[in-house]
Amino acid sequence: MRIVQGGEGITMAKQRMPQATVNAVQVRSQARCERCGKSDSLRWSLHHRKPRGMGGSRDPLINSPANVILLCGSGTEGCHGWVESNREQSYELGLLVHRMDDPEEMPVTLRYGEVYLDAVGGVQTC
Repeated sequence: MRIVQGGEGITMAKQRMPQATVNAVQVRSQARCERCGKSDSLRWSLHHRKPRGMGGSRDPLINSPANVILLCGSGTEGCHGWVESNREQSYELGLLVHRMDDPEEMPVTLRYGEVYLDAVGGVQTC
């Protein structure tokens, strides 16, 4: 999903990503891919660590900054494509989180090391 700002947030399937989440993720990532560090604003996408499922989710935390990371590429290319194509490794690295897990309690390995992400866009080292 490409980041396209405007209105109240980003349109995603049948739900909207709150602009506050978009802003928090952009600040946290320093406008760089959180996996490789690439800075290419035309090729960013927001990736849900805990998948939204078919057609979205009613879980209000699905669009929490703890569950959303900024990646380069799309679901088929760049780091976002790598995550989608290498699911087992992505789960091991915390780039993907199982449905029953809380993203705030699951560490994720990003370009700056293994960290915990919180619901306001903060990062805590493991």
